[in-house]
Amino acid sequence: MSRQFIAKIFSLDVVPPELRLQISRENFAVRIRLTRGACALGATVATAIEVEFNNQGQLKFTTFYFIGLISNYFILFLTTIFWNRYVNTDKNFIKMKLFFNFLIFMLGSFWSLYLVSIIKTSAATQQALILSIIIGLISTTISSGPLSSTLVFWLPLTLGSFCAIDVSGHMQSPAFVISLSGYTALVFFTMVFLNRKMLERSVNEINLAKTGETIRILLRDFEENASDWLWETNTEGEIKHVSPRFAEVARQPPSAIQGDLLAFMAGGDHTLRRVRPAEGDVFEPLRRRMIARKPFRDMVMPVNMGGERRWWSMTGKPVQDSSGRFIGYRGVGSDVTAVHRSRERIAYLARHDSLTDLANRTEFNNVLTLLLSESAQPSAALLCLDLDQFKAVNDSYGHGLGDSVLRAVAHRIRGAIRDRDVAARLGGDEFSIVLPSDDEFEATAIADRIIDRVSRPYKFDGVTVEIGVTIGIALAPRDGKTPETLYRNADLALYRAKDAGRGTWRLFDPTMDRQLQDRRGLQRDIKSALRNDQLFVEFQPVIELATRSVVGLEALVRWKHPDRDIISPGDFIEIAERSGLIGAITAFVLSEAAALVAQLPSFVAVAVNLSPLHLREAWLVDQVSEIIRHAGVAPDRIEFEVTETAVLETEGRTIDNLHRLRALGCRIAIDDFGTGYSSLATLSRFPFDRLKIDRSFINDLENNAADAPIVKAIIDLSQTMGLRVTAEGVETERQADILTRYQCDDIQGFLYSPPVRKAEVLQLFKSGQTITGLSVGCAVPGPAVRQATQARRPQQPMPQHSSFE
Repeated sequence: MSRQFIAKIFSLDVVPPELRLQISRENFAVRIRLTRGACALGATVATAIEVEFNNQGQLKFTTFYFIGLISNYFILFLTTIFWNRYVNTDKNFIKMKLFFNFLIFMLGSFWSLYLVSIIKTSAATQQALILSIIIGLISTTISSGPLSSTLVFWLPLTLGSFCAIDVSGHMQSPAFVISLSGYTALVFFTMVFLNRKMLERSVNEINLAKTGETIRILLRDFEENASDWLWETNTEGEIKHVSPRFAEVARQPPSAIQGDLLAFMAGGDHTLRRVRPAEGDVFEPLRRRMIARKPFRDMVMPVNMGGERRWWSMTGKPVQDSSGRFIGYRGVGSDVTAVHRSRERIAYLARHDSLTDLANRTEFNNVLTLLLSESAQPSAALLCLDLDQFKAVNDSYGHGLGDSVLRAVAHRIRGAIRDRDVAARLGGDEFSIVLPSDDEFEATAIADRIIDRVSRPYKFDGVTVEIGVTIGIALAPRDGKTPETLYRNADLALYRAKDAGRGTWRLFDPTMDRQLQDRRGLQRDIKSALRNDQLFVEFQPVIELATRSVVGLEALVRWKHPDRDIISPGDFIEIAERSGLIGAITAFVLSEAAALVAQLPSFVAVAVNLSPLHLREAWLVDQVSEIIRHAGVAPDRIEFEVTETAVLETEGRTIDNLHRLRALGCRIAIDDFGTGYSSLATLSRFPFDRLKIDRSFINDLENNAADAPIVKAIIDLSQTMGLRVTAEGVETERQADILTRYQCDDIQGFLYSPPVRKAEVLQLFKSGQTITGLSVGCAVPGPAVRQATQARRPQQPMPQHSSFE
């Protein structure tokens, strides 16, 4: 037989392997106790049979089997007596089980041989008695213990019964054979069935015992240590069972916890009954369920315990007795005050900024939307605030102090507005305020008050910080009836206020919107300009002061618009930066500059400005490398100008790109030096090749005594650091003389040449003379040349803050 069949017969599939030995021990313990009585009874029956047949003189050679039978009973009885002494280990138990089953097998064999030997010599009337004894013995196997023991007793008895029929001469009778075969088969399957049920019951009892113990432990732990507690009421809703944990949470002795459960939870707090006046009180949903005798789960409600407002979660179900009669409620309670307060805090944080405790963007939008939808003619004022110089403070002192500044600003904003106004931090250093009124005077008065308070100095651990705030104001319904429109218009007003010098406010007016549309139109036109070759480049010479000769050029982009004629770079470069077109413009300028310098002497270099935004791009160096390679010029003849503000305010990729450009062979100049902040730190962060002094220091160099020392200090600093110095915006001979005394290296300006087209530059180097008479490599021109230069100089020269101009 296969292992699966044997396992099925012995019901091993219903007993987990880890429980088999335990159940076997328990079943054999029961069998051992029953076997003691069975031994006495069996020996008595055998003796009675022996005496009965000996009296009739019918026994001849059965005495041997009888003696073996009695001896087997005696040994079996002794085995049951000493069983517990020898089964102290699992190994010994298995040995004793095998020995016990062997004795049972021998017992069945002796009975079979004994009765068959008797039936041979018995009369026909006695044979029926012998057969009935055999049948009775077989029947005892049905309920005599584990299957392994009953089978070893049943098997020899069954074989003996068929031998007895054969000996008695009834084998030829089909009735006898069929009856005995059916009966023994029934006994076998009954043994297997009962054994399976017995094992299933044993397994269930063990599992039930474990579960019961677990439940008892859990309940005990639940009552003693858990935050929850058990509660129970009678049919009237009065408290019956008070656990120690219930009394602890209720802050009262168990004897004081009685009466109606809901009344006890209210604790005499009448405000609980006014929370939901339309429904009666907060306990009404729970009361309706208890009256309807329905179960409920996790019903959270406020309670009053010891004068303190707490929150309980109640779960319960109706209980019935054995006859189905309702006898009350039983359930579990839990103090969820901490969870409830946490949820309230989470809900609060979902609507407020965690740093400043002002409303966040989501809550502010909800408030503004609600305010604008309350009536057909909404009345509101939206103030958009932007902190001035905050980024410099954050970069200089770190984010810790920056956060402290933001909290202090929020505190001052709250003090400057009224209770009905709502202030929010939208992110970073951006704040907004909504006023439930479109009164222009009221809005501007609050703006003045905020500017005054926010602009006052801040002191943090000995550090004094000064910042400002700029505000844009839009009024509803005059400037818009939707949040989107108000935001856009307040933003436009904010930008106008920034352009006006910061630290002020501006109201939105329709001209701002028209200017926005103009800027958007220019954005579209820039794309057309790139496609239709409307951009062109002019070049302004760089003059070496020592020789008064041309040593370089600066590339300046221009735009000839088909409808607006020449557009100043100041009007389109910022738009190009914001629209992502600055890279294409830079590539165009660099291509033109590289193509020109390839046709000039090797000592001439060309400077091209790099936008701060373009300087961040990962693909910048690859683009530059390809343009220079295509032009066939040495990389050291290309100089890139970057502002110190660009180096300070952009991300780390800026410095990485500058290093890669230097590794490519290009030179780097810092432009408009002195107009930003932390200039020394700027110079220390990157090894620049050239420093360009901003024209604002050169304009009044002759008349302003304060500018001269600054210019000289910058030149001395640059020479100390090994940088070449170029002064921009030189327009008079007096300025050039002063710069010569200060040992400035190079100059640019209308004194020598305005920006000129490519053809004029080529003509300059071809003929050796500029349009003003300046010679390449020659000394300074005479008075006639200067007069020609003055004639070409515009009355208001174009500002030249970058090579895009």
